[in-house]
Amino acid sequence: MFGFLFNGKRLNDSGQGLFLSIIEQSRLPYFYADLEVADSIDGRFDVMVLHMAILLDELDKHNDEIPEAMKLRRIVQEIMFDNLDLTLREIGVGDLGVGKKIKVMAEAFYGRVKTYQELFLSENIEKMSEALKRNVYRDGDIDKKVLSQFSTYIFKLRHDVSNQPIWDIMKGKIIFLKPVGNKND
Repeated sequence: MFGFLFNGKRLNDSGQGLFLSIIEQSRLPYFYADLEVADSIDGRFDVMVLHMAILLDELDKHNDEIPEAMKLRRIVQEIMFDNLDLTLREIGVGDLGVGKKIKVMAEAFYGRVKTYQELFLSENIEKMSEALKRNVYRDGDIDKKVLSQFSTYIFKLRHDVSNQPIWDIMKGKIIFLKPVGNKND
């Protein structure tokens, strides 16, 4: 019924809009100040992956009713990997190194998305905290309160995104809640 809304160009535009929203959210100082994520390529990658996982999970939930949701999922991922490729080149990684680094990032991305999507179903703060400690903080020393705060944010955000109209998301419009931190942003 709504197939006319989802031709290739419109899906690409939607994918660009969704990815831009993810990047804007992932760059909020809250993650790097309050949640003590390393403000590095790895840290920013991990925060982006969390937000991507929430979006992809939402698209997956609607795949049966909206076949274009899977196409949009693929487009957003392609945009993300193109962006990662460009970023690596801009920071001086040579042509031969880019492919290797993208492969490592792709493996990390798909593994993390799978883990997070499984955890979304459980809404288990402790298990999400363990995954964050392992993935985002590389098993470093991080306060349990910070991990709990981060996990709570993720579950609230996932719930909030799941309550947004899927047709808005399919059009490239997603609204991420603005986290409230303890430190000045």
